[in-house]
Amino acid sequence: MSDSSISRDAIDRIERINPIVDDVFDQADPTKAYGQGLESDDDICPLFCAISRIKSRYQDPELIGRGGMKEVYRVYDAKAARHAALAKPLPEFSRDQFDAFLREAHLTARLDHPNIIDLFDMGVDDEGRPFFTMELKQGRSLRDVLKSLKKAEQLAEFPLQRRLEIFQRVCDAIAYAHSRRILHLDIKPENIFVGDYGEVKVCDWGMGVVMAQEQSQNNSAVLLDPDLYGSLLESAKGTPVYMAPEQKDKRQTKTPQMDIYAMGCLLRELLTLEVPTGSVSGSHADSKLDAALAATIAKATATVPRARYQKVAELRSDISRFLGGYSTSVERLSLRREAALFYRRHREACAIAFGLLVIFATCVAFFMIQLRLSRQQAVEALERSERAQIVAEQSQAEAVTSLAQYLAEKEESEKRQYRQILSAIDNSDFVTDATYLRDEALPMAIAHSQQHLESILSFEPPPASKAWLQKYYLHFMTQDFASALELVDDGKIIEPDLVLLAEKYLQLQDAEGYLDTDEFISLIHELCAPGPGELKLRRGQLAEKMLIFDSLRRTAIDDKIELTREWIAINNPKWENPEMTYEAATETIRLRGEGLTRLARVFSGGRHVAEKLCLVYLLKPRVLDLRGTDISRLSDLVGLELQELDIRQTPITDLSRLQNNRSLRRVYIDPGQVSEFQLAMVPDSIEIIQGTE
Repeated sequence: MSDSSISRDAIDRIERINPIVDDVFDQADPTKAYGQGLESDDDICPLFCAISRIKSRYQDPELIGRGGMKEVYRVYDAKAARHAALAKPLPEFSRDQFDAFLREAHLTARLDHPNIIDLFDMGVDDEGRPFFTMELKQGRSLRDVLKSLKKAEQLAEFPLQRRLEIFQRVCDAIAYAHSRRILHLDIKPENIFVGDYGEVKVCDWGMGVVMAQEQSQNNSAVLLDPDLYGSLLESAKGTPVYMAPEQKDKRQTKTPQMDIYAMGCLLRELLTLEVPTGSVSGSHADSKLDAALAATIAKATATVPRARYQKVAELRSDISRFLGGYSTSVERLSLRREAALFYRRHREACAIAFGLLVIFATCVAFFMIQLRLSRQQAVEALERSERAQIVAEQSQAEAVTSLAQYLAEKEESEKRQYRQILSAIDNSDFVTDATYLRDEALPMAIAHSQQHLESILSFEPPPASKAWLQKYYLHFMTQDFASALELVDDGKIIEPDLVLLAEKYLQLQDAEGYLDTDEFISLIHELCAPGPGELKLRRGQLAEKMLIFDSLRRTAIDDKIELTREWIAINNPKWENPEMTYEAATETIRLRGEGLTRLARVFSGGRHVAEKLCLVYLLKPRVLDLRGTDISRLSDLVGLELQELDIRQTPITDLSRLQNNRSLRRVYIDPGQVSEFQLAMVPDSIEIIQGTE
């Protein structure tokens, strides 16, 4: 057989076998060995040797798609031992158009989100043409799913709830991209992939742009400025039926509302299984949808951009409320609608109540029937004239009773409305003052509190109303000092010291609107400065919640250690020779120093039961060493999931708080520190170690 008849596959197989054959001869050649009885490189570091011999990283290309700017191949990444998707510019693209192709890779590389496709690598091939590799999309596009559903296939696999959950994942991806100042501008089912295990990926960012440059942007952001590439992207076209009206004008500034319009079109197609044609809002298909979903689509696809949702998070919130059985922000609420939503959320309880009502009505009906029969028997003994008079008197009495009942119901309705307003205020107080809120629960509580406050503020209470102060607290707590000061500019009566603090620290925030660690500690100190008892209590509560909220954003362990140390010192002003160390590997906190008497603050929580929050909660230690301190109460450790506790050289003698502890495994005490009665109360799961060392 001639060389020309040898297939390309055979040549590739020979090239892959050659390194293995060379290894066999190398190992058989004593001159290439490392010494008598020594191992070769392949024995010592086989993976490194195998990677070193790879000459061509991306192998076995297979064309799987072609678009307006690029063609995509399925390749085998020999170094990473996985399959990937490799994108190249179309052959007709010249060198001066390569930046337009690479722009999509740069945009995708800036996005790190579980619902956005991952970029692996980018470079230039042997032919001098750019390429980039990315995650090979598993599953199928959302367009294929919709086609199957339209054919009445897989309806059980993709019910309405799952389709809305897919839409929420897309909202998460687009909201994250907007936070990075990146717009997609080509959102459609073809660019969304759904995996077999619930994965949702937003792909194809080739039409994306970076929003207008700001002074704080760095050089990498400037390189992605869409004005640098605008004229080179004409080969990539958007999808007209998914494009906002203003997006069709190339001179129009790109805004997040363009993506929100496309999201509204996507939501409509997910619900109706019909491809958008022409105007989306008010279409005949929308009239068949639930009123809340139809109103949501109408708002998202409004012709005027300012009439749409201003943020993707607002659109996602309405979908979440619909799935949870609550009214959305765009609904025209009615008593009937609220009753239907209440029944959907509490179906079982309503069924029980309805059953009891039927039983009660049956008993009343039976009683009334018996009463009517006995009355008829008495009336039959009277003459006709007397019966007529009795009937007239009864009619008059019923009229009077009905009028009295109507007036009573009207008065009760007015009282009920007033009680609802008071209940909303109490609920808002409870959400913002409840001290048992922890970690990720705090942002949800703040959002819930804001909803209750808006229901109160819609009645336009006086400027000195507590509701305005509560709204100020929420903005201050999340370091949104600018929004807080807007209330002062609107004439709302806010406590002067909080206004001064907001004005001071607004000037110290970074580009993302947050304080650095030193400035944040300074703010906490000012909040906890000495003052009247009630005022100091409220400021302490505010400082503690700011610490919890800030810890969700501030991930550096050194910052958390510094914040925890300062928080302990604030609550223990007589702490002498303070010492605090933290070992990240064992999650161990060691505290030393006289005058350290407490590890928890007690807050009244409004009219609710007081709760405690341990001062070292931010670090969530597993091991706590309190030797040499004046801590006397184990109740201060409530909320911690400790595995080891050292209370030697402390005044602690009461171990009753350990009875229901499920995480603690070992406790160190001094001989004679605790009575035998107390030791007998400790569960068998906790090992008590007595000793001075």
